[in-house]
Amino acid sequence: MKYFYLSLIILIIQSCSSGLESKQKFEEYTGPIMEADTVEIIYSDSAVVRVIVKATKQYEYENGDREFPNDIFIEFYEPDGTMSSTLEANSAYYTKEEDLYKAEGDVEVIGYIEPRKMNSEELFWEPKKEEIYTDKFVRIQSEDQISTGTGLVAKQDFSSYRILNPSGTIYLDEDTSAQEQPKKQVDKEATQKKIEPAN
Repeated sequence: MKYFYLSLIILIIQSCSSGLESKQKFEEYTGPIMEADTVEIIYSDSAVVRVIVKATKQYEYENGDREFPNDIFIEFYEPDGTMSSTLEANSAYYTKEEDLYKAEGDVEVIGYIEPRKMNSEELFWEPKKEEIYTDKFVRIQSEDQISTGTGLVAKQDFSSYRILNPSGTIYLDEDTSAQEQPKKQVDKEATQKKIEPAN
């Protein structure tokens, strides 16, 4: 009888312990560990600013990933400090392990070296490769034509690009060009904007 009671107590303890572990596992927190408003992330090379990432809100997770739920605006700069292009989107997510940004929503890239604008619903940016790409539909407008297709690979300065599956090109005359103005004009003065190297 003594052994029976002892076995029963051990079973009860194991059962309680198992239930507690299960509850702790179920309630494990996986949300952001830090929240910040109005953030600015600067990427530099040899003390020269090459990229500035701006967002009104940022969540950071334990594994180093970051989420930008409201918006994101990225400025790309040449080694001489001239702004070469910008990227804007409704939201974005940064994966630390892959060092990869994923922009979503109304994604827009404006190039200033070769004046043109690209629109898509999703775009990836790899800082190490200095490359942007997508497998979604894209629309690219320059001063004299509009090109569309699915999938794109381009330099982050948007000086060159390749549409993987082109679907068509419309060449614009002066009248059509006036009607098909980009949502955001390429400001010639913006191409002169420079970031001075830090002393």
